[in-house]
Amino acid sequence: MPRTIRDFMPSDLEFQMFVLDELADELIENEGADVLKLTIGVTEMPMPSVVLDSMVERLHNPNFVRRVYPEGLPELREAIAAFYSRKHGAEVSADRVIVNTGSSPIFRNIFQLVSGPEYEIMIPRPYYALYLYCSKLAGATVKFYDIDVETKRVDMDSFRASFSPERTSLVVINSPGNPVGNVVTPSEMREMYDVIDGNAYVLNDEIYNNTMFYEEFHSPLALFPEHADMTIVTNSFSKGYRMYTKRIGFALLPQELQTNLRVIQQHTLLCTDPAYQYGMIAALEDEESPEELNRVYRSRAEYTTERLSGTGCEPVAAEGGFYAMLRCEDWNKARGFASSKELARDILATSHVAVVPGTDFGVPHDLRLAFCNERYNEAIDRLHEYFTASTADQRSSSGTATVEAVASAGA
Repeated sequence: MPRTIRDFMPSDLEFQMFVLDELADELIENEGADVLKLTIGVTEMPMPSVVLDSMVERLHNPNFVRRVYPEGLPELREAIAAFYSRKHGAEVSADRVIVNTGSSPIFRNIFQLVSGPEYEIMIPRPYYALYLYCSKLAGATVKFYDIDVETKRVDMDSFRASFSPERTSLVVINSPGNPVGNVVTPSEMREMYDVIDGNAYVLNDEIYNNTMFYEEFHSPLALFPEHADMTIVTNSFSKGYRMYTKRIGFALLPQELQTNLRVIQQHTLLCTDPAYQYGMIAALEDEESPEELNRVYRSRAEYTTERLSGTGCEPVAAEGGFYAMLRCEDWNKARGFASSKELARDILATSHVAVVPGTDFGVPHDLRLAFCNERYNEAIDRLHEYFTASTADQRSSSGTATVEAVASAGA
């Protein structure tokens, strides 16, 4: 019997981030509610003017807008290679660079290219939902290695237990991580590469590498040049460069993978908008805009930890990235919420703050908050009020029940 679309894309893979974002929009549009959205990682900070000016200039050039390069504009690929060499100390040639409409389709293509039903893909847990979904699209078996949420360190025992030299074809590393905000240290990464020992590709998702709150970013391309033939790096201009909807992402790959991806994109992509691509060259030369965003988001991360600690849904102090994670399992159990899906909906209805359930990330009782709202601290204040009021209500309810039970016993 042919496989049906229901078998291939089960309903439990629906991205709750978008579900909650749409529910928030309904409240805003239908009821005029003052909803603060901490859902999608789309920064509220404006696109750098130098980038916008570069795009607009090219959009007015009829010859330029007809340029078609399935693997990306040559000048952008050269600029990306030069940037990684200058900024991260990585020796990368332009013929190892490929550009697409964001990094997400690059993930999909790479997973299908290097894996399949007879192989395994290892992803961190908690994970970004894209990793799980692309693994399922490829038909691969998903194996997890754990990030200790309390310490934000890689659980190397789980990593060794999940890795198979015979079956693992791809290992994903995300640093800074989504949703935990952890940073994989160079020593952790070295240990992971040693375990892999050349038996699988390593995909390093570096999309948040310009939001490092407390230390410098270290790319594996510079740390382990001897492993260039197994190292893949993916990145995008959507986060630190403030251009989520412009959909320009890229990958740095071993030559044989770049060649295969180029052919895939010749048939399935055809081209990425050349004017938008050209604007990214200007973005790579603008160091201040990502640094400004990093400063603002670090401040918001620290406010989250300070304000929500001790409320019952405990914040994980982010080391980088766009998100704060709240640990809410005990909270949910005490209040009868089956998962964070129910908790997120209650928060939205009660406090008009939209957050993302941890069901998207393999932590079904937790929540993720995106730093991307100019009124972010106000949203955190609302969450503080929600959690503390709920705790007080539960104590009051518990006390009333105790009094009634004592009275009943005395009667």
